[in-house]
Amino acid sequence: MTTILIVDDHPAMRLVLRHHLSQLLGVDEVIEADNGQCAIETVRARMPDLVLLDLDIPRSSGLDVAPRLRAIHPQVRILVVTALDPAVFVSRSWQAGAQGFVSKTQDIKEILRAVEAVLAGYTVFPVLGRGGAPRQSMSADDEMLRRLSDKELVVLQMLARGMSYKAISESLFISNKTVSSYKARIMNKLQVSSLVELVDFARRCRLTP
Repeated sequence: MTTILIVDDHPAMRLVLRHHLSQLLGVDEVIEADNGQCAIETVRARMPDLVLLDLDIPRSSGLDVAPRLRAIHPQVRILVVTALDPAVFVSRSWQAGAQGFVSKTQDIKEILRAVEAVLAGYTVFPVLGRGGAPRQSMSADDEMLRRLSDKELVVLQMLARGMSYKAISESLFISNKTVSSYKARIMNKLQVSSLVELVDFARRCRLTP
């Protein structure tokens, strides 16, 4: 019996994926979560075979959630299905423990092929470099982003969404003071001097849809 968990905060996207997984692939059980915390709780309770994970989700980030899912359920396979920029997030998704990455803009048949491949034990990334690591073509902004750790990138995403320090600290299980420290380090690394500039940079780099 195959169980797939869809983690996406858009009901229409979950509905489309659920329909095609059930009708075209014959998946036995498709379950859903609309935020990061719900995804963690669902994986702990249901132990799915595969998680289709959006990176831009409420109450966390897919980059933060992915390794936590693998810690709970080491055998789970993770396929990132997102609208965020592949040039920024393919490599990071791989590093976070995902076995594949597809864009929401791709045809549904391509997404389903990726699902089948990841379930069969393969990895599916747009471009692979040496050793199986996804390779990115780097722009100036990409080079700036490479300076950020995964956790700093997650905090940057959350700040760009307008989340408060309190909401970020609760999602990432860190203190408000730590969030403030992350923000200061991010601003220093990206050479910006205000939150407005920080948000503009994040949007320019398509860190949020």
